[in-house]
Amino acid sequence: MTIAEIEKKYIWIVDLTIDKQIKEAIDQLFLLIVDTQSGEFRNQLEKISDTYKNIIKYTIDGVQDPERQSIYNRMLVNILELTDKVKETILTQKSGKQIYRMKQEFEKKIDYVKEEAVKAVSDLSFGHELDDVLKSTFVSKENSRSYDERDKMLTNFFNLIWLTDKFLEKDIKLVQSIRMSEQIPWYEKCIIVSALTLSLIRCFDPRKVELLFGFFEDGVEQVWHRALVGLVLALYIHDSRLSLYPEIEARLEIMMKKDGQAKLVEMIIIQLLRSKDTEKITKKLQEEIIPEMMKIKPRLEDKLDLDNLISPDYMEDKNPDWEDFFKDTPDLYEKMEEFTHMQMEGSDVFWSAFAMLKQFDFFKVIHNWFLPFHKENQLMIDIFENEKENIDPEIIMTGISNSAFLCNSDKYSFCFNIKFIPQAQKALLMNFFNAEMESLNEIAKEDEILNKPSKDKFIFTQYIQDFYRFSKLHPLKNEFIDLFSMKLDIYNTWFFNIVIKDLAILRNVAEFYFEKNDFGFALELYSMINKRGDNSYEIYEKIGYCNQRIGKYETALEYYIKAELFDTNRTWLLKKIALCYRKLSENNKAIKYYKDALTIEPENIFILASIGNCYLALHNYENALKYFYKVEFLSPDSIKAARLVAWTSFIMGKFDIAHRLYSKIMDENPTKFDYINLGHVEWCIGNRMDAIENYKLSIRQKDNNLDMFLLSFNDDRKYLIEHEISEDEIPLMLDYLKYSLESAS
Repeated sequence: MTIAEIEKKYIWIVDLTIDKQIKEAIDQLFLLIVDTQSGEFRNQLEKISDTYKNIIKYTIDGVQDPERQSIYNRMLVNILELTDKVKETILTQKSGKQIYRMKQEFEKKIDYVKEEAVKAVSDLSFGHELDDVLKSTFVSKENSRSYDERDKMLTNFFNLIWLTDKFLEKDIKLVQSIRMSEQIPWYEKCIIVSALTLSLIRCFDPRKVELLFGFFEDGVEQVWHRALVGLVLALYIHDSRLSLYPEIEARLEIMMKKDGQAKLVEMIIIQLLRSKDTEKITKKLQEEIIPEMMKIKPRLEDKLDLDNLISPDYMEDKNPDWEDFFKDTPDLYEKMEEFTHMQMEGSDVFWSAFAMLKQFDFFKVIHNWFLPFHKENQLMIDIFENEKENIDPEIIMTGISNSAFLCNSDKYSFCFNIKFIPQAQKALLMNFFNAEMESLNEIAKEDEILNKPSKDKFIFTQYIQDFYRFSKLHPLKNEFIDLFSMKLDIYNTWFFNIVIKDLAILRNVAEFYFEKNDFGFALELYSMINKRGDNSYEIYEKIGYCNQRIGKYETALEYYIKAELFDTNRTWLLKKIALCYRKLSENNKAIKYYKDALTIEPENIFILASIGNCYLALHNYENALKYFYKVEFLSPDSIKAARLVAWTSFIMGKFDIAHRLYSKIMDENPTKFDYINLGHVEWCIGNRMDAIENYKLSIRQKDNNLDMFLLSFNDDRKYLIEHEISEDEIPLMLDYLKYSLESAS
């Protein structure tokens, strides 16, 4: 079997087991075991098979056994865990992936590494002697070990945890000892938590879950945040099997009894969902905001006196000309406001700026992708010691550490890039940065950023953005599960239903999708909320609206009509109901609802135009024109209103009116359809050459060509024939047009 076939079969066996198709799962697992040539695996599978046959026999014989269900569930767990082991064994032996080559190399010395790590553990209960052992491994400058030796040991610990499939007792003791030691700093415990998370995502083990719970419950800031993110991610990945582990359910139940825990999970889920918009944000920056900024750069520099911006006179106050300048470019101003809002909400606005700055040697060490930025980092201390003449190292290290809007990975990229900046620019940058950091630190003392919920949110955001960069930029990214390319429909999981009981949180996730116009996901959530008992008019409205936006108009109508019973938002609902009827080609019903809405808003141009369009679809041109004239009267300068009257006049054969209006439209910014329609009018009043010229102008529009023109033309052919254009003349006219285009080219 190929590696792809093995991975596919693995997923199939897991699915079969979860679906309780046990014989098929055992048969397929046997075929997978053949590839390992392992007698041990075969023996384990035979024991599982014998257990299952006995369960079947006793069930058929009618034997009552109160332990049968627990034995059955244990058997399911055994199948899944054996399948995990078999898959990992085959991939380690045959995949050729760099990660598995690392695993093979590490396994050659793993006993030695473990022995070193857990020396003196067996007779200790994580006491002072063990702390002394670990202290000699981890604590840096005060000991004889160099920084490099310490980092190498940390790498070994990271790899040991990450590359271990199923934890044995000594693995558990090692992680527990690290977790409970007061000698190990918080930032290195964060590294261990990330290793544990990667290990759990790669290969499920309830013992790893238990360890993450431990780190979470210890409550060490930054450490517990990462542990909770790790739990959410790993439990999402392995959700299908979690119900087989009652101990995990029990821990989740205990965890969620504490006030505020559900809100923390909500923060993580929202931020994970927001991370999926990173590429859209990058595209918006690259295609909209940055090009606009580049266009106005010369004017911006002159108008804002940017050369003097960093001088002492400008340090305290914002330039008063900024607001006036952006009045000249309101679209850009709105985009910049949107950018700032996205940044405050936690969107990854710096991804594109720092994505290319992950080539430093620092990032060749896997655990550094997850290392929190901290002032004690010797590499950072060395960098800023060399820049003393330009900066105050203490201020800048504190400022970067406290920055809420750069993730840890980008903070390191920023620092490593400093030494490559020309000296003159470096001094300018550092002066500006120092001033800004002093200002921000003052603001931070009073600002809500120091409130606990906000602080928690920023820590979650930074860690998830670190994880995103690792998943998207690490050289071995194709060998990891890309969590951020997954659906991340966490609300559909078993564990979500265990931890989230509050409908308000479910509603918040729904609103997030709704605001992002992800109406399919929003619909799933609003429907779940409705099934859980929320029958409010707003839920009905939003279920209706989501169905409408994904084209399910009949279902949308069903919920809009339910919402109508509340007699709230009446005008909005009437228009939506009418729209759905119109989309379903039930134009008479649509007209009824639009007219009801018109009694409330008699001068609403949208309603008037919609009624006119319904009459147009019913070929009731007189009534259509009557409503279009009302639209034109209420908005005399509107070209859209002129188009409605012009087109209807053409259909009705009122060529003088149509010609006058299309001639007016030609002065404004005509579309390819305007040229076609004017061509039709010219032809019908006998101006064939003018018709040809307008057809050619239509074809030459950027969004048109001859083939597209012919499609539109054929849609209108019936009107030309109704207006006494000979059917025989039409192909001649079109061929003349084609010859004219060829001669012009």
